Amino acid sequence: MADKKEEFGGGFKEELELKALEDEKKEKEFEELLNVMKPLTPGTQLRGAIDDIARAGMGALIVLGDSPEVLKITNGGIKIDSKFTPQQLVELCKMDGAIILSDDLKKIIYCNTQLVPDPNIETNETGTRHRAAERTARQTARPVVAVSERRKTITLYYKNMKYVLRSSEEILNKATETLRMLEKHKEILNELLVNLNILEFTNFVTLNEVVSCIQRMEIISRISKTIKKYIFELGVEGNLVKMLLREIIKGLDKEKELLLKDYSRNWEFSNTALSSLTLDELLEPNNIVQILLYSSGSEPVKPKGFRILSKTSLSNEAIERVIGAFGNLQSLMDTLNLQSGKLSEIIGDKDAKKLVRDIENLKEQALIGKKI
Repeated sequence: MADKKEEFGGGFKEELELKALEDEKKEKEFEELLNVMKPLTPGTQLRGAIDDIARAGMGALIVLGDSPEVLKITNGGIKIDSKFTPQQLVELCKMDGAIILSDDLKKIIYCNTQLVPDPNIETNETGTRHRAAERTARQTARPVVAVSERRKTITLYYKNMKYVLRSSEEILNKATETLRMLEKHKEILNELLVNLNILEFTNFVTLNEVVSCIQRMEIISRISKTIKKYIFELGVEGNLVKMLLREIIKGLDKEKELLLKDYSRNWEFSNTALSSLTLDELLEPNNIVQILLYSSGSEPVKPKGFRILSKTSLSNEAIERVIGAFGNLQSLMDTLNLQSGKLSEIIGDKDAKKLVRDIENLKEQALIGKKI
């Protein structure tokens, strides 16, 4: 395994791992932003009030939190310190200044106040309201919402991030369209796996077939992440989309892990490296071949057997012992054909007989093109 890594150069592995770390950092930042968005999802009182403000063609600048860092950069205004209600928030936004909510968003602390963040903080915004919002978010690490009076758009700023909030109708349309795309990719994957099952049982697998399955699994995984973001944005209105997504991708992560265990020379490295690829890189088969630590997609390969054996009644611990003893699925099947007692020595006579029946049934189903 070490020799194979050297064949592609230490830089290859290091570059992929570094890229994966960068992607993981971006993913964590976006997850943090999604958590901040929770009180702003459709169906919440705060989002309802902000939608009303936008529909009415009013502008607004709302800081979600009254931390010392926020209060330090406020100037003037009226101290309200009263319970938050959507109606009152809408009324107060008729005034020009910013509104400060409490950290728990249960109170309106200030209205008609001026935000005076550090003018040296960089911003790409042009409007006064949005410039103040971005700088305040960067300086205080508190979420700030800016509603554009002219465009009627709602923008959330948090730390160095910016996100334009969309209507639930727009998000739902996007989610539905993406779900249809996901279903098509899942159908293609099912066909690829049916073909791979036949090749595994007949000992004719080349790496190209494996690569096709892995590519499709990774594409499905990425589309799923996009849909999960839509679900989060939809809040309570995303429950149906969540249910449909769960049904489509059920068991996929485990299937991908088992496939990598079967064919990669270092499955954990391969799993990490796959997530670091751009879409264009993912669609290039040779990149997947290298990530699996092989040199050619046309190489004949033998699965270790994790994926097929996981469909039998064997426990995970017994599967590990069987693969440790036989090395690959073909060697195991050769032994079964010879009716060797070796399998009984490894997992006991009862489990050995059951495994023989399970594999015969799986092979029979696979060879007639059924999903197993």
